[in-house]
Amino acid sequence: MNTTNRTNPNLTLNARVSRRGFSLLELMLVLVILGLLSTVAAVALLPQAEKAKVRTTKTSMNVIKQQITAFQLEKNRVPDSLFSLVPEYLEDNGLQDGWNRDFYYQPTPNANRAYSLVSAGKDGQFETDDDIDVWTMDIETE
Repeated sequence: MNTTNRTNPNLTLNARVSRRGFSLLELMLVLVILGLLSTVAAVALLPQAEKAKVRTTKTSMNVIKQQITAFQLEKNRVPDSLFSLVPEYLEDNGLQDGWNRDFYYQPTPNANRAYSLVSAGKDGQFETDDDIDVWTMDIETE
């Protein structure tokens, strides 16, 4: 038998009560640590999310470019709009970039290229540094 319980039952009871749960300070410390860890994770993952949107946009633009070429070979002209490619050449949901904005498409019959296909990029504004042009998107810049 345990003689400690008989001689001093209050000590055992107090020990059990004090170990029953976490103190408010311990809980707050855990919450602060979790908050810091989630902040660090978010800061590390946000650039990756932007890179994924750029890759998605470039892939979509390559698919659209291929389907415009197929349309052009079949009909001997470029489409008047990207919607002319739906549903025979493209699905309707393939007409937006990684930021869920419509691509800019314009036939340019008298120019070097038969058409212009551009995404406004992250900022949503055309003619800025983050624009993605189907004709120059794969050219490496230093």
